[in-house]
Amino acid sequence: MHSSAQHLQSVVRRQIVTGSREPGARISEVALAAEFDVSRTPARTALASLEAEGLIEKREGRGYTIRSISKADISNAIAVRAALESLAAKTLAETGMSDEVEATLLSSISTTESILESDTPVQELLDGYHAANVIFHEAIMLKCGNDLIAHTFERIAMLPLAKLGSLVFDTTNPRRERMRLMVGHSQHVILLDALRQRDGARAEAMMREHSHATLNYADLFVRKVYENGTRTTGGGKS
Repeated sequence: MHSSAQHLQSVVRRQIVTGSREPGARISEVALAAEFDVSRTPARTALASLEAEGLIEKREGRGYTIRSISKADISNAIAVRAALESLAAKTLAETGMSDEVEATLLSSISTTESILESDTPVQELLDGYHAANVIFHEAIMLKCGNDLIAHTFERIAMLPLAKLGSLVFDTTNPRRERMRLMVGHSQHVILLDALRQRDGARAEAMMREHSHATLNYADLFVRKVYENGTRTTGGGKS
């Protein structure tokens, strides 16, 4: 099974967030490599990244332990990130983006579009998609015209799922996960249009919705549209 460090990180991140890997449980480079049938290098890289995100902590000696993190902790971190990202998008739209920033955003969108239109299994596409996703978000955050926004973000960057461009991935349904990535790509297209039109309110609203996608859409896309023959209507906000 081919599994990049980014794909592995996204899968384990989701397992921790959903509680599949319980707080206090041990996780090691050797065990993770064996579980996903990969070499130790991507396992080592994924664990280091998860530690940087605050989802696991180094044990005395070898290996890591899953940290005790509530869904409220994650929701709060994402809410703060969403507020900062939406303010950055609003600011960039109102002040106007440079040709360099526009070219960066266009390149990111072109990359994700090519990735999603390919026939390569979605697990193998995640590395490229994630890299382009991070570039898109960092360009807006770092080049919005207000350095204080990025400086403030640095204070929360180590919180669970607060990192720009964080993805969670469910290996049990790659077709559904591709659809989720398509939604994210489409929102990037809409965001770029709002920035070009210098529509601050629209850019702010779209970025706020998009910033919540990591957690909210992971739950939303698992729900069945129909349950027991009756259409599910609850929880309309994604």
